[in-house]
Amino acid sequence: MQSLYDELSIEIFKYITTPMSLILTSRKWYAISQDPHARAEWLIYKYGKSHALFYAIRLDSFITLDVVQALLARNVVMSRYFVQRLLMYFGNHDQRLIELKVEYNLNQVNDRTREKKLCAPWASNLSLPIFTKLVNEAFNILKDPQLAIKGNDMELFHFLSAGPLVINYAPQKLFQNINYIEDLILNKKFIPFPPRPKLAYEDTIEEYPPKDGYENNRQLNVIARAIIIHPDLVNMWKSIGYYEICSDVNDLVIQGALLILFPSTPPNNWECPDVNTVVTRLKKFTDLGFKLTNSVINDIFRLFEHRLNEIGELLINSFQQIRNEPRSVIVSSCIINLNNPERNHNILKFLNGGN
Repeated sequence: MQSLYDELSIEIFKYITTPMSLILTSRKWYAISQDPHARAEWLIYKYGKSHALFYAIRLDSFITLDVVQALLARNVVMSRYFVQRLLMYFGNHDQRLIELKVEYNLNQVNDRTREKKLCAPWASNLSLPIFTKLVNEAFNILKDPQLAIKGNDMELFHFLSAGPLVINYAPQKLFQNINYIEDLILNKKFIPFPPRPKLAYEDTIEEYPPKDGYENNRQLNVIARAIIIHPDLVNMWKSIGYYEICSDVNDLVIQGALLILFPSTPPNNWECPDVNTVVTRLKKFTDLGFKLTNSVINDIFRLFEHRLNEIGELLINSFQQIRNEPRSVIVSSCIINLNNPERNHNILKFLNGGN
C-alpha cells in the first residue's frame, strides 16, 4: 500500500510547476521532493528527455548522483555535444580574478552586467563525482571509444549544413554532407542546448560561450536555417527523442521561411508571392509541429514593419487560412500582445486599418 502511495505522490509531484510551493506544505511532500525518482520524473515532464540533464545541472542543488542515475534509467538523451559543453564549463573559476576584472571595468558596465559577470557559469560548480559519472556514461551510451569530446558539434553542424554560404548556394552543399549530418544527429545525438527564456522589455546582449549555458540565438539560427533548407531534419531529431525541436526554434523557422519569400533586398526578378504560395510554404512547417503563434505573428510584423503597406494584407490573409480564424481575432490577439505601443506605433496603425 505504501508503495502505491509513493507512486501516486511522485505522479502528482511531477505536474507541479514550482515544487517549492508544495514542499513547504508538509514533511511528506518534502520527503517526496528528495526522492531521486521524483526529481527525475519532474525534470523529464517539465523539460523533456532532451533537455533534462541540462536543467538538472542548471538547478545546481537539485542534482545528485542518484538523480543522474534515475535520469539515465529513464533514457534521457545523452549527446556528445552535451559532454563537449560540460568540459568547456566544468571547474571553479578564480572568483577574485573575475572581481578584479569587473572592478577595472566599472565605467563600462552597468549593475546588471556586473551581476551577470559574477555569477558562476553553468556546470562550473558541478561536483567531481557527478561530472565523472556523466562523462563515463557518455562513452558507454554513445559507444564511441574515440569520442571527440574536445570538439564542438554546433560548429561542426554549422559547416556541414553550409552555414557560411548564402542561402541560395547552401542546399547543394548541405545535401552533399547529409550522411555526415545524419551520423551527427542519429549516432552522436547532436541536440542544441535550450534557448534562453525571453525577457520582456529587455534587450539581451549575448556572449559566447554563454555563461548561463543556454544556446545563443546565433547558434539556434544555424539550426533553423538548416531546417528551412531540409525540413526532414526535424524528423531525424524526433527519432532520437528531441521532440522539443519545434518549440526551441519555432519563431526562427517561421520568420526565416517568410524572409525567403519576402527578401529584405529583393532581386530584380523577384515577384511577390500570392496567399496560396505563402500558405503552402508555412504549412510545410506547421505540419511538422511548428506553430503560428500570436507571439511569432507580432515578431513577423516587426520584421516587415517598413513593408506592411506592401505585404501586410497578404500576410494577414495567409495567417487567417493557416489558423482558420477570422481577421478580427488575429488582429485583436496581436494588439493585446504588443508590449510597447509607442515602439510599435506603425504596426498598431496597420492593424487598426491605417487610423
